[in-house]
Amino acid sequence: MKAILYARVSSKEQEKEGFSIPAQLKLLNEYGHQKGFNLVKEFIDVETAKIEGRMHFREMVKFLQVNQEIKIILVEKTDRLYRNFRDYIALEDLDLEIHLVKEGEILSKNSKSHVKFIHGIKVLMAKNYIDNLSEEVKKGMLEKAEQGGFPGKVPVGYLNNRETHTVEVNDALAGFIRNLYEWYASGEYSLTTLREKCVVVGFRVRRSEKRISRSNLEYILKNIFYTGHFYWNGKLYKGTHPPIVSSELYESVQQAFRRHNKPQTMNRKDFAFAGMLNCGRCGCSITAEIKKEKYIYYRCTGAKGHCGEPYLREEILAERLGEAVKAIHIDPGKLEWIKEALRRSHRDERDYHDRIVKDLQTRYTKIQARIDQAYIDKLDGKISEEFWQEKTQDWRRAQEQIRLKMKAHEKANTSYLEEGIRTLELANKAYFLYVRQSAHEKARLLKILLSNCTLKDGTPYPVYRKPFDLIASGVKSEDWLGD
Repeated sequence: MKAILYARVSSKEQEKEGFSIPAQLKLLNEYGHQKGFNLVKEFIDVETAKIEGRMHFREMVKFLQVNQEIKIILVEKTDRLYRNFRDYIALEDLDLEIHLVKEGEILSKNSKSHVKFIHGIKVLMAKNYIDNLSEEVKKGMLEKAEQGGFPGKVPVGYLNNRETHTVEVNDALAGFIRNLYEWYASGEYSLTTLREKCVVVGFRVRRSEKRISRSNLEYILKNIFYTGHFYWNGKLYKGTHPPIVSSELYESVQQAFRRHNKPQTMNRKDFAFAGMLNCGRCGCSITAEIKKEKYIYYRCTGAKGHCGEPYLREEILAERLGEAVKAIHIDPGKLEWIKEALRRSHRDERDYHDRIVKDLQTRYTKIQARIDQAYIDKLDGKISEEFWQEKTQDWRRAQEQIRLKMKAHEKANTSYLEEGIRTLELANKAYFLYVRQSAHEKARLLKILLSNCTLKDGTPYPVYRKPFDLIASGVKSEDWLGD
């Protein structure tokens, strides 16, 4: 008679021990030869599955459905064969003869009622074991989350240290993650353009993929895990893993998402200068439309009634907006003079910041001395535990405020000169860049320079962002000494 063998271990760890599967197969083969069976096939599963999770078990069921002349299964014992009631029913419908070798039982439709009853109890016990195992795993993962450890697989930019059971920063990718947040928070990129930038810098989640997917990029930018926190079962936890981005930068990115997700009024084409201009006659928005399927015209929406503002071709509008960019161009000779003045000013600024930081450090040290003395007074019984706790909390809060101020001054000290020179160089090159770019790239540059712009009689009247308003004023008056 033909028969098949089925063996299973409940985890890969058991298989690595090297005894469970071989022991089962040896037992079943010896039993089959003693009974004179023709053993035609072996099915082996090395995995845990609560619900239909065993690939080779399903293959075995299909094999038996096709080869209906085979009616005998050899298996070590009940809990090696079943993991849920669905498995039990799937085999019962095939009218099989199941040999539970270690338990010394043979089950078939002709088995006595008490044998079937005991077998049913064993199936229930196997099911109960899986349920208990699942509950214990969930409890362990929740306990780990409560202690600040992340129970799941960490996102890209981090590594699971299997030896220490901790989460570590992947130094090779952490810098890329931080750059992604900074780029998107700037408001200069959409997910699509940021994805293209990732291609240029070579950033991707998996080595096998050519480029990062848009959904993966959004997942990274919305994942609070990078701030040192994580969600588990809907609850927010403070993790023990080091953050890659600050909470402030994370929130800036979420605000950028909210800005990008505002309803769009344009549905036929993403017009370059849409949303950037207001009508100088009535105050309504300037919208765009396509004429003859190829020409783009900008006009007042007329929401308050017809105001008479004329239509304006996109090419002409771009050219006239370019005058606003040209207005901040600084002569190269004056640019070098201003840079030198800025460097001299930076020395004064640096001295100022250093004095402030030194004063803050002195205040911080004084508070620490008070905390140390109060602790000694508490040990000597001069003050109560409650008083010590209350005052120490107040002092710690004061120290935290001082620390934040020191950090702000130190950051300002380093960025003052760099940002100033970068701003001046942008003003110097802006028009050169503007005239060589597409309409959409022109619009991106204008959004950096301008905070508002009105259009009246076809002429744009810009309002510059700081500090470009000062630069425009200086270029116009040619009197830089005052500023």
